[in-house]
Amino acid sequence: MSANVPEVFVLDDTDHQSVIKITGYYTAACTTNNTIVTANTLKGANTSLPCILSITALEYTSSIANGHVDVEFVSTVNANSKAITVGRANDGQWNRYIPNSANTASGDINLNQIGLSSGDSFTLIITCLKEFRGVYWDNTGRGSGAWANTQIGY
Repeated sequence: MSANVPEVFVLDDTDHQSVIKITGYYTAACTTNNTIVTANTLKGANTSLPCILSITALEYTSSIANGHVDVEFVSTVNANSKAITVGRANDGQWNRYIPNSANTASGDINLNQIGLSSGDSFTLIITCLKEFRGVYWDNTGRGSGAWANTQIGY
């Protein structure tokens, strides 16, 4: 494991969802942003359109003294939209739908690490739903088809 840089592993990547594992271990103080998931590199992505990801589940364990880690939906024009914050020494899981709320979403997911110090560590396992809505969403439930699948995700 690399120190001071989060490592990202794609554990599962299907037509409808991706499961991503992020681990971080710090040997020095750290406050930084990292794009951890580039949506249009995942299976079924149309690289010419934003491929929107939302979160359906999160498992986490953290040993963080004073800082915290934010998982954010990336915006192409405005500030990123915070989805989840993990901090201090705790373990847990969320099993709920967190829609991508970024204004002009790129589809990517960012990790904002704030106030981490030597000895801090965390592991996140994030399940992402590949949203069919793409860039253009209308009241019929059809989108631009940014993902290659032709069904609305479950």
